[in-house]
Amino acid sequence: MDIGFRTISRKIDIATAMAFKQSASDTILVKTWYDQSGNGNHATQTTQANMPRLLAGRNAIVAGTRRADNTQANAIPRYFNIPAGVAFDRLGNTKLMVFASSVSLQGMTPYEFPNNAQSDALLLSQSNAMSIRWYPGAVNDKTPAAKDVLEFYGMGTGATGSGIFRTTGSKSTITAPTTLAIAGGYLGFSSVASAWNKAARQDYCLFAIYPSQLTDTQITDARTAAIAAFGIPTSFDNNLVFVGDSITEGVYTDDCKTLPRLASAAVSASNKQIWNLGIAGQTMATIATNQAAREGTLYSGSISGKNVFHLWAGTNDILAGTGVASTIMGQIQTWVANRKAQGSSVRCVVGTCLPRTGFGAAGSAKDLDRQDLNTQIRNNASVNGYTVADFAADAVLGLVATTADTSIYPDGTHLSTAAYEQYAAPISAAAIIAALAA
Repeated sequence: MDIGFRTISRKIDIATAMAFKQSASDTILVKTWYDQSGNGNHATQTTQANMPRLLAGRNAIVAGTRRADNTQANAIPRYFNIPAGVAFDRLGNTKLMVFASSVSLQGMTPYEFPNNAQSDALLLSQSNAMSIRWYPGAVNDKTPAAKDVLEFYGMGTGATGSGIFRTTGSKSTITAPTTLAIAGGYLGFSSVASAWNKAARQDYCLFAIYPSQLTDTQITDARTAAIAAFGIPTSFDNNLVFVGDSITEGVYTDDCKTLPRLASAAVSASNKQIWNLGIAGQTMATIATNQAAREGTLYSGSISGKNVFHLWAGTNDILAGTGVASTIMGQIQTWVANRKAQGSSVRCVVGTCLPRTGFGAAGSAKDLDRQDLNTQIRNNASVNGYTVADFAADAVLGLVATTADTSIYPDGTHLSTAAYEQYAAPISAAAIIAALAA
């Protein structure tokens, strides 16, 4: 299963997609481009001023991904600044661009590929909605050093062959960038990172921009070539799938500090494939609807280890109504049964529901619903065959009063990076380890 390019065939119209940004001054310093002309040139960039930039790059490429304040303000077209010498001609079917961002990048909905446990190979995400998230605020831009390298790749024909290729050598300094508005066509996004530099906090990603939808053969050729060029692992021993809402997604956390990344990193099982299917606003009802199309398809029958499905949801169901604990529990039981029916290698983890300011004070109707749900989750674990990640039992994280502590609950609902690191991830990892051993 080539997870890095699992959904590269999904497409959206760029004219609609490139609409939202966070600030007119936000930029992404582009380091690596695919040059579809087939020249396969390699160039050295000497100054930051001449670095190609993706303007307004700290928010969504597409409509639907929220800003840090959960708004979609400042809706104006987005542009790429590219070197004048690079032809953006869309020859053939595909224009491919790879870049390293100087701020942290993470695609969120619904697939996230943190890292192969045996290397620093980082696989970011491909979303079915093509949403990309640029973390604002505390994440600082890294100023590129002199002579940052721009590598040009090609997808050509004839002597160069088809697919993506990489060359070495040097070329003259790139001229000052020009601005090009991308007004049409289709956009695909996948990550192809290898040798991710954690200290520099850079993520390497692949965009594919093309005037029409690709054929299945073209899609296969492109991803096969990229997998080979970047050394992306295509086989895994253990499959960890995290399913949930915005708390699993990691709305307020720093890059690489989402629950799936932190928890999976603490699990010693080797050669892991990790998926983040946390989607903001999800309820158990929407998870039930989506399971066949999403997490249900991520089961792998060919791995030598386990398929662990980690479910953490229910908070949005409770927020929407009261007296719903038994309904939510029934949906959880159905979800577990559906996952376990996929094969004997499946193990399930279910998380208990945390407090939030929207539930009201301790003892309020919604808080009592939450407590009722958590009791049912704990009591049904043995008979339904899942392991409990008991977040709500934590002496700090599970207290209603803690929701007022912005160092743990920044907005009274979501968790901070520190909260994931100190509380949620260790609880999750312990449950996964127990599930793997079962």
